[in-house]
Amino acid sequence: MDSFKHVINSLLQLLIQLGNVIVGWIVIIEMWLRAQLLQMGVAPQLQSVILLAFAVVLILGALKLFGGLIRVAVVLVLILIAIHILMPVLQH
Repeated sequence: MDSFKHVINSLLQLLIQLGNVIVGWIVIIEMWLRAQLLQMGVAPQLQSVILLAFAVVLILGALKLFGGLIRVAVVLVLILIAIHILMPVLQH
């Protein structure tokens, strides 16, 4: 029984680390996209709308591609990223 708990804990730690890597890459992509949009002269509010639309597309893609508990986790992470994108707009 103790080895089963160890395996479950190890698997959960692996999933958490994988999630951290995925979120890290998404943040890098978001910052890169914001920089590209800024260079093109897109206003910050419009940048947020574009990135929010991109997040919605990712959420819909996750719903199609992933099933079960992993789908829920991916959708929650993407929703949190969408909220992160909206935070600068909501503060004004």
